Amino acid sequence: MLEVFSFGDKPLLRVVRMLHGDHPSLPSVSVYFQGCDAYPKCLGCHNPETWEFSEEYAVDFERLLNHVLTKLETLLMSYPKASLVLLGGEPLSQRNRGFSYLLAKSVKEHFGDRVITLVYSWRTPKELLDIDIPIGYFDEFVLGRYLHKYHTEGFPASKNQIYITKGELYDILQNLARKRGKEYVSNF
Repeated sequence: MLEVFSFGDKPLLRVVRMLHGDHPSLPSVSVYFQGCDAYPKCLGCHNPETWEFSEEYAVDFERLLNHVLTKLETLLMSYPKASLVLLGGEPLSQRNRGFSYLLAKSVKEHFGDRVITLVYSWRTPKELLDIDIPIGYFDEFVLGRYLHKYHTEGFPASKNQIYITKGELYDILQNLARKRGKEYVSNF
């Protein structure tokens, strides 16, 4: 079971922005979580100010959710679809993953398919297999460390990163689990 409140009862948040560019084709409400558990950190990271886990960035979840819903409603008045982008920092760190899940779940329940959720993580599919988070409310993923030597001017930001859908990730996770002699079960 997902332990949402295992490292604090409030999400660590750096900033919430409405912008174009964090999603490859949709305007987004981008939630930058505070705190990154990658070690070593990605050389050339564009958000090194989000690395530190600090309670000074703790915010009330309901306040965050209402803020995000309001911003998405504003976007959806002008666009047929929008995206919720979760990045940071690391939205899937143990400290942030429960709140990332709850935020995505609440947004999907409120807006349905009008909002596409995209998660950025330094983790690879193999590493995702080892963490306890259902992926059903996340629609798309940018996975893998940012490597400056593979920097691109396009999307994603480095050639080694992969941009995949939930269905594609599910298939990869099933195959990885089979190779380990296990069955992959997800809450789709």
